[in-house]
Amino acid sequence: MHYSSYVRNEEAITLFRANSTYLTKKKQHCSRQRKTVETRSSQPSSRDPLLNYKKPQLVKRLREAQQRVQDLKRQLANLADACLQQDARVVELEAKLAELEPYRSFVEQVSQQEHGG
Repeated sequence: MHYSSYVRNEEAITLFRANSTYLTKKKQHCSRQRKTVETRSSQPSSRDPLLNYKKPQLVKRLREAQQRVQDLKRQLANLADACLQQDARVVELEAKLAELEPYRSFVEQVSQQEHGG
């Protein structure tokens, strides 16, 4: 039978559509596509966003990151040097304080005699 003869009869067309292997496969294919689209939109993307960049863009980003790392290393070295200098100064002042500690009691006695005396 030809498809146009089914179209004229409502019951025949619904029966044809329900049992047509072509139409059921098409429905399954559409429903599969819909499910995969829904699944993709509901789940976070497992693809690395950096893969969206082109190589020149990635190279540029890499060079900028390397430059930042070098700058931070220089800053860290400068801070470490300043910290070492401060520590050396503290040690120097503590040594000087320890050297002058025996004279402290003498200075306190003289100070009390001048104010009390």
